[in-house]
Amino acid sequence: MRHRLMSLILAQLNMNFAISHSRYYYIEKRQRLWEGVLIVVSILMGAAVLSFGVFKLADAFYSSAAVIRQEALTLITGILAAQFLMLILGVALVISVFYFSSDLPTLIPLPLKPWEVLASKFAIILANEYLGLAVFIIPIFVAYGMRADIGLISYVLSSIIVFLALPVIPVAIASILSVILMRIIGFTKRKDMLTTIGGFLLVALIIGVQFYMQTKLPARGNEQEFMMQLLSQANSVVTLVGKQFPPGIWATLAISDAGTFKGFMNLGLFLSVSAISLVVFLMVGNRFFYQGVVFGFEASVPKRDISDVKLAEPQFPERTSLVALAVTEIKLFSRTPVFVLNGFIGFLMFPIMFVVLLLMGNDPEVAGLWESLVVMPEFHSIGALIVGAYFFVLTAFSGIPFSPFSREGKANIWFLRSQPVSGSTAAMGKALGAEIMILLGSIPGVGVFQYIARLPVSSLVIGFYLGIVSSFALCIWGVLLDMARPMLNWTDQQKAIKSNLNILISMLISTAVLFLLGFLVYTLFKKGYSGLVAQVTSGAVVTLLLASGLRVLRTVGDKLWRSIEL
Repeated sequence: MRHRLMSLILAQLNMNFAISHSRYYYIEKRQRLWEGVLIVVSILMGAAVLSFGVFKLADAFYSSAAVIRQEALTLITGILAAQFLMLILGVALVISVFYFSSDLPTLIPLPLKPWEVLASKFAIILANEYLGLAVFIIPIFVAYGMRADIGLISYVLSSIIVFLALPVIPVAIASILSVILMRIIGFTKRKDMLTTIGGFLLVALIIGVQFYMQTKLPARGNEQEFMMQLLSQANSVVTLVGKQFPPGIWATLAISDAGTFKGFMNLGLFLSVSAISLVVFLMVGNRFFYQGVVFGFEASVPKRDISDVKLAEPQFPERTSLVALAVTEIKLFSRTPVFVLNGFIGFLMFPIMFVVLLLMGNDPEVAGLWESLVVMPEFHSIGALIVGAYFFVLTAFSGIPFSPFSREGKANIWFLRSQPVSGSTAAMGKALGAEIMILLGSIPGVGVFQYIARLPVSSLVIGFYLGIVSSFALCIWGVLLDMARPMLNWTDQQKAIKSNLNILISMLISTAVLFLLGFLVYTLFKKGYSGLVAQVTSGAVVTLLLASGLRVLRTVGDKLWRSIEL
């Protein structure tokens, strides 16, 4: 059984990362080897830049925490942030991998137990989480290890063990909730719609509970005494910060006290709870997983007497080719739960964070902070820039405009290619559909932010202009990238987004562009220019990005369209 499970896990990992395909395509056949090398180098360079930025932030955070003898805050802040994000993003990934994989019809008839199938897919999720986790958490461990007075060997060993176990608890929690959710949805008829709604409600519940627990304050009137007791002991704030999620404390102390009995005990406790959470998930999954797959996603065909049904002549509204393509893109995306859950997580996460800030506004200290920000001379200008950046960030990390042709796959791309439209029109329709979805998804977050910040109408209009232009520019360039190198040979719907290098490349480029724009605005303010100058300059830059994207689309759109292999 152990050998069978290991073989299944290796086969799943091979399929997920396309190892055999890449080795055959790039090494044995030596086709477009330069492309593979360029992609790997670009990813490594982007990961190195992001890791270096995290390292510098962690180093600065350590210096500030050391002043109050709370150095371990550097660790627990990174650990809790990582686990929080993995828990949120894990819901969409779990539902995609567990219930929308094309290999399920092959795996279910095999003499495999449900928990074996789940264990192999759980390994896929962990492997994907490790890639992002390495960029974020390893620099924090390095920054802390370089500054703290701790044994090198014991610290490195404890850090490696904690790193490997770090995703287990949040992914197990997300998996248990998702399996139960999908089993409940299995009793209903409109499964796709309820899967999407249920996934979003589950993510909203997780975010709300986490933020509520993390923002609880001590009783009014006891703050000074509370802080004096808190700062009287080294790293006592770690217990306060992590008390709502004790595994975060155990992981932190396992690293900060590595090589000591206390560190060893916390490491053992953290690993034990991780193992228990995994076992509980496998037990729940073994009970409900196959039921959710077999009964939850079988076709529901209601029995109807069609003898008296009168067939009406279908009527179709007249639309231009561009509008029709955009509407079709929106419908195809919104009808696929895997795409919606992966693409719109950020659109849900940020509004909930804003709502939490709004609820915290009832606290006098937080209200005072907001009042001090509002009276800043350039607050309205900064607020408009924040609105524009909000659109840009959501677009960059949604993946929606960077995979429109890849999501079609080989099974459906032929239908789009057979339509009497040019490549430029097809790409523009995809970009317009993505922009409409991004605009609609961004409005709730902007609305909550506007309620908090109370920006004047002029600043809000400028912010919307910056946001729409910058996001549409990203949509144009993203569609061009996906048209140039579409990923059509995917076997699972989630791979069209999660395993699509176009999305990763676009995220790295978007991050670099956002950093350069932020540095430009910072330089203008530092040199004494007004907020209006910063707005005009930012508007000119994003307008130039949009205009250049449209020009490139008109120039090479048809050529790229013809180069797509069916």
